[in-house]
Amino acid sequence: MMAPGTGEASPTRRPYGAVPAGGGAAPAADAPAHSPGVHAERPLPTAGVLDELSGAFASARAALSSFLDLMSLEARRAGLTLMWMVIWGFVAAICIVGAWVGLTAALAMWAVSLGFSPIAAVIAVAVINLAAGAVLIYVCIGMSRDLLFSATRRQVAGRSPVTPPAP
Repeated sequence: MMAPGTGEASPTRRPYGAVPAGGGAAPAADAPAHSPGVHAERPLPTAGVLDELSGAFASARAALSSFLDLMSLEARRAGLTLMWMVIWGFVAAICIVGAWVGLTAALAMWAVSLGFSPIAAVIAVAVINLAAGAVLIYVCIGMSRDLLFSATRRQVAGRSPVTPPAP
């Protein structure tokens, strides 16, 4: 029987499980066919182990990339928080130095004049500077929570992200 349009003989079709005419033994895959009209069947392509490994490595790479993106975002946040802590620390130091200058000015004014109203005014300014410095140090302590990498630790532990309550 000829294949249409090719001029070659097409393999004979057998029902599934039928025994070939040559005695039932199937020819080896690498052995040449004995009859000129019979072609050796090719095995169906299957998904290779390399394809599966490639997919697994791609998934692992994507997960690692997402994890590193998270770490870089949190490192950036921690860096900005540290910068603000340093700035507020300098401002607090300036306030404390201002308080010290105010206290020393009060002492000097007290030594020069024994009137209480100018000294009381300078002492009040010094106390206000001390209070401002204390508030700024408290703000720095409150900002230090952003240095804990909470989302990265939650990701490594495998816990679900914390969702804010609906307004």
